[in-house]
Amino acid sequence: MKSRVCIIDDQRAILESMEMFFRLRNWEVATAADGPAGLALVESFRPALVILDIRLPGLSGLEVLEELRSRFPELPVIIITAYQDMESTIRAIKLGAFDYLHKPIDVAEMDALIRRLEQTRQARSQKEGEVPEPEAGQSDPQPLIIARSRKMKEVFKVIALVSESRVTVLIQGESGTGKELIARSIHYNSPWKDRPFTVMDCSTLVDSLVESELFGYEKGAFTGAQETRKGRLELTGEGTIFFDEIGELPLNMQGKLLRFLQSGEFVRVGGNQPIFSKARIVAATNRDLTKRVQDGKFREDLYYRLKVVTINAPPLRNRKSDIPLLTDFFLRKMGAQNIAKRKRLSPGALELLLQHDWPGNVRQLENVLTRCAVLTPDLVLTREHTEACLQDAPHSLRLEAPEGSREDFERDHILGILNSQDWHLGKTCAQLQMSRPTLRARMKKYGLKKATVPLGANDFKKEQGNSIKPIRIG
Repeated sequence: MKSRVCIIDDQRAILESMEMFFRLRNWEVATAADGPAGLALVESFRPALVILDIRLPGLSGLEVLEELRSRFPELPVIIITAYQDMESTIRAIKLGAFDYLHKPIDVAEMDALIRRLEQTRQARSQKEGEVPEPEAGQSDPQPLIIARSRKMKEVFKVIALVSESRVTVLIQGESGTGKELIARSIHYNSPWKDRPFTVMDCSTLVDSLVESELFGYEKGAFTGAQETRKGRLELTGEGTIFFDEIGELPLNMQGKLLRFLQSGEFVRVGGNQPIFSKARIVAATNRDLTKRVQDGKFREDLYYRLKVVTINAPPLRNRKSDIPLLTDFFLRKMGAQNIAKRKRLSPGALELLLQHDWPGNVRQLENVLTRCAVLTPDLVLTREHTEACLQDAPHSLRLEAPEGSREDFERDHILGILNSQDWHLGKTCAQLQMSRPTLRARMKKYGLKKATVPLGANDFKKEQGNSIKPIRIG
């Protein structure tokens, strides 16, 4: 007996091409061009699969999907759309879509989905690995991440799945890839989105203050503790606490955080009364935690406790298909915020951006576009304008580290920039594309003070002068 499929789309070309695709694979096909007709067709035709456009006349694709979930909870639905945004992806996955494809539809990708669907059916028929349908979510916040690439679609799917639970999540990725945005998306797409979202930047806090900042302290716990103060964990309540740069957390605090993750309890500094917390932990790092575990700088048990679910934020160079969307978004954002008049890219400028390696990732792309929009009087940003801004970009060159450890090279590089800017922290931060707290943390880590002179540093400064080109660090 042939398998049946319903295709619901208001574009005749899509209906015809999809009908041909499935008939060639021996499926029985029925089509509908709007939401109400599609629901009626599914009711009468009783297909094994539905292909559903997200934007339809009469009822939206998401409304149709929600109705299908209530009537036919086991019926697999593949969403297709010409529009790319995180919000609709998350909404569709949370409503129970089997998967989500972008137009124009890739035949190989659709074939792969059908194979995966068949494997899922076989597994269910054998009572092995049955996966419950995700629950329908409520209204989601506006999307924070702009993407259309397959790698980011996988990230969106994981966000949709983990946001419904309080499981601990570890987000890994280079600087500028949007790790905090992913963490916020997990929180604001969860049932606890009305609870606080708290950030704990482990790279900027003084070691001696980390415990009191996280757990709080009792009155009289130390000199200056004139009243009891709640820590960030307690203030977060049932919300989410985001540990940024978790790899920089001091070892003594790693053990205390591990105990909290195991028991859900902590004690304020100077106190003895355990306090229970339901705060959800999401952590991020741009460091190789496996190597830090091997080097004895990060606890192995904490590492495995954190990475219950791991999300890898892909670098921009591995998802360049997102660059046109991102550039359009950033240019519109600058116009809306009155940073610069609404500009657009010429084809040559966009081609240049697509060719660039983007070691500073999405953050670097936004900075380059901002610089170009502000410094260019024309409404069209040409290839020449963009090339000039890229040459001035702090991350525009990737230089190989000389012999010796990466940390030695990073230390000497930061010191060289400090010296070239006469130790002006603001100018140094701008040159290194680094926040002031992060710079201070690096200076503390490497023991950099104004009198610090590394071996060969004077020669380095004399040779490079004010033309020192920043490199990708961290």
